[in-house]
Amino acid sequence: MKHVWSSLVWMLLAAIPLAWCAENESKVQLRDAVEVERERVWLSDLLPPSAPSAIQKAGDAIALCQAPRPGSPRVLDAEQITAKLAAQPQLLRQLAIPSRIMVRNSGWPIVEAAVRLAISRFLLEQAGNRDLPEAAKLDWEPLSAAEEHSALQVTGLDWDIRQQSAQVRLRCSARVSCGSFLVHLVLPPLIGDEWRSRLASGIGASFAGPGQRAGTSTVAVLAERGKPATLILDGGGLRISMRVICLQAGELNQRIRVFDTQSRHVLRAEVVGAGLLHATL
Repeated sequence: MKHVWSSLVWMLLAAIPLAWCAENESKVQLRDAVEVERERVWLSDLLPPSAPSAIQKAGDAIALCQAPRPGSPRVLDAEQITAKLAAQPQLLRQLAIPSRIMVRNSGWPIVEAAVRLAISRFLLEQAGNRDLPEAAKLDWEPLSAAEEHSALQVTGLDWDIRQQSAQVRLRCSARVSCGSFLVHLVLPPLIGDEWRSRLASGIGASFAGPGQRAGTSTVAVLAERGKPATLILDGGGLRISMRVICLQAGELNQRIRVFDTQSRHVLRAEVVGAGLLHATL
């Protein structure tokens, strides 16, 4: 008899993990990394394509948070999602939620044709018949805008002594669509010498901002490549401060890439002070 009871106990204990596994397998696993193109992040954005239609329909009606700005990630944790679904416990029981979910806003990539057009217009307005040479190659970090076909405008042109190339500072005409960014013009030697001489001689003075002498890159570098900096992440009533490593040098209001040593992710952030950057969750 004792042997029979012992066998029953072992059978019950063995059945517990099997039941637990079956319960978890029946749950819908939310994705741990997604890209969105809307102003808000909805629960349906986190669902896999295989999720039942009833859950997809319910997810379409549950807004989780504001979408991050293009190029800036937002991290959602399990507690935030659980809190949003507190009023729907039946739906919550059907979901398996990762501890962290990375949300990115793909936005609309800024294309080279738009950058060339903005530079050409600027040169035409500021230097008469001067135009962007067809042989010029544009070098910049790819970024996206919050609006499709965002118009660009040039805010400065000078000579970058460090890289020995002309650099153009641009931004979206609608400031909320994208921040400032730099484009380096890789010019053939003869044309490059002409541009350097022209900028250094003051011909490009009207290209420079107030208090800046054209021909020299006198804007203070506030973020140094390879050096640590503090990144402030804002959004959804949260403010997070973290230490990052700058992957690029950056001037005030310039967007640069930084490396988060904890998550091992590369982020984009705006330089707002000496060793201080800001991004939206």
